[in-house]
Amino acid sequence: MPTYPDYLHQTLARAREEGQWYCGQADAAALCFDMLALFPDCQEASELVYELFCDEWCIYDNRVAVQQHIDEWDDRPWQQRRRLALSFRFMSRWDGKYEAMMERGGPEDVRKILADGKMELLGAYCLGDEECTDYAWSIFADALHKAKYPRETLHWIGWQYADLGFFADAAEALGELCSRFNDDKARRLLAEVIWWRDNAHHIPWIPPAGNGSRYDRMMEHIDPSAPKTKDEILRVRTENQKERIAPYRPSIDQRLANLFAVSMPEQNSSLIMGWSFLDAGQPGEPADWVKKNIQRLEHWGEDDELHQEMIADMKNRHRWTRNIPPPSTPKCYDPNQPPFNAADILGDADDDDLDEI
Repeated sequence: MPTYPDYLHQTLARAREEGQWYCGQADAAALCFDMLALFPDCQEASELVYELFCDEWCIYDNRVAVQQHIDEWDDRPWQQRRRLALSFRFMSRWDGKYEAMMERGGPEDVRKILADGKMELLGAYCLGDEECTDYAWSIFADALHKAKYPRETLHWIGWQYADLGFFADAAEALGELCSRFNDDKARRLLAEVIWWRDNAHHIPWIPPAGNGSRYDRMMEHIDPSAPKTKDEILRVRTENQKERIAPYRPSIDQRLANLFAVSMPEQNSSLIMGWSFLDAGQPGEPADWVKKNIQRLEHWGEDDELHQEMIADMKNRHRWTRNIPPPSTPKCYDPNQPPFNAADILGDADDDDLDEI
């Protein structure tokens, strides 16, 4: 059993202390990732991150935040990746460090090539065409071949994969970077990406992965004319091919890919949550966050036509959004931190009342 220095145990103890308070889990997890960057095999640090993420208010806040982008009953595969990417962004404390080091577009000498690769990734991230991921890597490989600064280019590629929820690809790119260069920042990001790669299947606030069948059933009630999941993927793939210089050819034979799919064990979501309610009928009342946003719009623009249109659109778009009940236990605030007051941000004391929904 490995022996770790005292400062690792002291850092993890500090993480436990910070992680017990409301909204402290992300900062506490960042301390764990700092230690995993130095000691990748430290099981205690990895398990502590998951323990922090299982805090019931952390689960609730992330469920609500993700739901504002993707309904929980939407089980199309690419929406699952978007949930993971959003969760990574919500909980990571890395983004600001990266922005301070490099512009978001990547090194200037290969920025145009990198932008083309990112567009391919977005085809998988937003539209569900998984073939785009292989095509993206061939473009990124071309950028690396032509780059004057391969270290910075690899770092941008790895971070881009991570930001869009492609954690396995991010780990590969950052691992290559760390094998070639002594880069503390890349090693720190790699530690976080590896944790998300290995734990993506049971993040407690993310529903189980699906194949789009639930989405198709729901859309039969909401809009029967909407394209089915497989039809939408085919349409997107056809459109993508029109934009390419040469037709895409998969790098892995389909029969081999099918063998991989069959041999991989089923990934079960966290047992903390029960998700059977997603197959129930139409919800009754709008979600609390929907009602709160509508009330704010009414408060800010009671007689404004644009606000009324926004309210009507929100009621229509989220009429199938299920409410997420908050935990029964009260939030536990750090006594050393000043209390949060929404008026400090909103600039209107009356808006405090809007939180009491």
